[in-house]
Amino acid sequence: MMMERELNVYFVGNTEYEHFKSSTIKECYEYLKDESVISLDIETTQKFRGVYGEREGLDPYLSKIVMLQIGTLDRQYVIDYREIDVSILMPLLTSTNITIVGHNIKFEYLHFLHNENIRINKVYDTMVVEQILFNGLKLKFSLKALIAKYFDITIDKDTRLEFKTIGNKPFTERQILYGADDILYPLLIRKIQLEDAIKKDITNCISLEMLFVEVLGDIEYKGMHFDADIWKQTYIKNKAEFKRLEEELDKYVLTNFYDSKFVDKQYDLFSSEEKTLISWTSSSQVVKFFNYLNVCPKEVSKSTGELAYTVNAKVLVASLNTINKDIDDKVKDLIKLYISYKEKGQACTTFGIAFFKHINPITKRLHSNFMQILSTGRISSRNPNLQNIPSTEEFRSAFSCPVGYKIVNADYAGQETVILANVSKESNIIKLILEGGDMHSFVVKALHPELAHLSDDDIKKYHKDKRQIAKAAGFAIQFGGTGHTISKNLGVPDAVGDEVYNAYFKAFPELKLYFNKVQRETKQQGYILIDPITGRKNWFYSPKDNRARGVIDRAALNFPIQGRAGSITKFAGILFRKWIIDNNLIDVVAITNLVHDEINVEAREDYSKMTAIALEECMEEAGKKWCDTVPLKADAVITDYWNH
Repeated sequence: MMMERELNVYFVGNTEYEHFKSSTIKECYEYLKDESVISLDIETTQKFRGVYGEREGLDPYLSKIVMLQIGTLDRQYVIDYREIDVSILMPLLTSTNITIVGHNIKFEYLHFLHNENIRINKVYDTMVVEQILFNGLKLKFSLKALIAKYFDITIDKDTRLEFKTIGNKPFTERQILYGADDILYPLLIRKIQLEDAIKKDITNCISLEMLFVEVLGDIEYKGMHFDADIWKQTYIKNKAEFKRLEEELDKYVLTNFYDSKFVDKQYDLFSSEEKTLISWTSSSQVVKFFNYLNVCPKEVSKSTGELAYTVNAKVLVASLNTINKDIDDKVKDLIKLYISYKEKGQACTTFGIAFFKHINPITKRLHSNFMQILSTGRISSRNPNLQNIPSTEEFRSAFSCPVGYKIVNADYAGQETVILANVSKESNIIKLILEGGDMHSFVVKALHPELAHLSDDDIKKYHKDKRQIAKAAGFAIQFGGTGHTISKNLGVPDAVGDEVYNAYFKAFPELKLYFNKVQRETKQQGYILIDPITGRKNWFYSPKDNRARGVIDRAALNFPIQGRAGSITKFAGILFRKWIIDNNLIDVVAITNLVHDEINVEAREDYSKMTAIALEECMEEAGKKWCDTVPLKADAVITDYWNH
């Protein structure tokens, strides 16, 4: 049924419709060329079937544009992209004077880059802006959700699926109206958002993120070069080691607990081998065995919120230090063996042959999809997650570069610590960084006054264990942790955790004052001010209990550090992309990945040195805006594979 509203929809194509005015592509251009704000959307084929099954149509290499929608509040043009040459419109999309509005506009950015070889120049993404405005709140950010929220209208988005198999069939009137609505509503939403952005003093954050949409668009389109043969060889080696560790675990049980209920002594017709009844890939079965050994730790369950037995590797590592000294060392060896087994298991699953499904069948590269706004303002990566690739050479060596190219990789030196120094103004931290001192050794001396006469190098050399405790404590405290957090992370008694916690603030007394101030202001404001330069905020619901209040208190300390770090890296990416474009290097230099404080670039070999210099300069220039007391330094290397 046609929607009851005045229709200002113009159709450009070879079919005529009763309810829509026919137009031409030239008339469309003439109407839009003097506009300052234009809405844009496309419909594409939705799936691609290949070796690894069906793929979503978000990938520009694997889907086709069938419908192009473009227009204003007063007039919406729906264009049959299959039939009409739209090249006349491309200058509108690349103009510096026209804002291109869309919901998840990165989708359109990628498809026009692929199909028309243009980069949309000035974007406004209603989805990203909504995420900024309501960051931290558990809301839905789809266009359907926003239309329901702002206009109390329910849109049937199932129409989108009809484009999946439309082929060369004419559009239905419902499909045309659906397409027109997809450019009308983002314009209406934008007007509401801009008013809210001014009230919340968050316009600078929006400006930063809109520029960053284009950075992510380029990264996703380029993808990372990937050597499947190297990856496969790593998998084969890890699979063999995984099997060996499993046999070692079975052997341990058979040797040390032969008379227990965990050994099967009933032979069958096909085997006379005794075997264990433990499936080491089953956490519940391993929990039962570790409970039998009286060495199974507990942690708060994510599903129930209650303490429960666990064999989570991280918790097991921490528990090794708290196991009763009367426990046989062989049991400790078993736990270490099981931890190694779990690590190899992940290497064979998450980073195994299944990883090949992410290889693009057209480019043979890995094109991750990035989520732009997390709670802190940082980004995440998925399908595949290129931010959690193990940093060992066996995995990173598969991320190489084409012949004639180099990888230029740069990261910030101690980004979070430098940011903490700048925001807290803690004089001892500032002095240490400026003088090249080691924070962790400084804390060791505060915790152990008898070591105060030693140099930082002596602490690193002769007291590695104490320095590691200080280092772990520093990270925990920066994340809003307490003495209990430290004891849990390190597997030491609470008294020791409290001692380390107190020693840290004895070493850096002004830090406690800063933390108290931030937490006090957060309670008064009703939000966490993540980044005062951009205005980025994290909103939260009023805490209902002490646990929820504790979560907010910890986030109030950590989010401003993480958030500023995210803003700096994003701004560095924006500056470096501008350098690429300004120097006409778009075909020889490209950003391929961002990992928190790190930017990965692929550059033609003869441009690699100048790229490394420019990357360092852009990253350090970005840091100046947020770090005005202690400078943030970047270090770039030129390599043949991702090994930084």
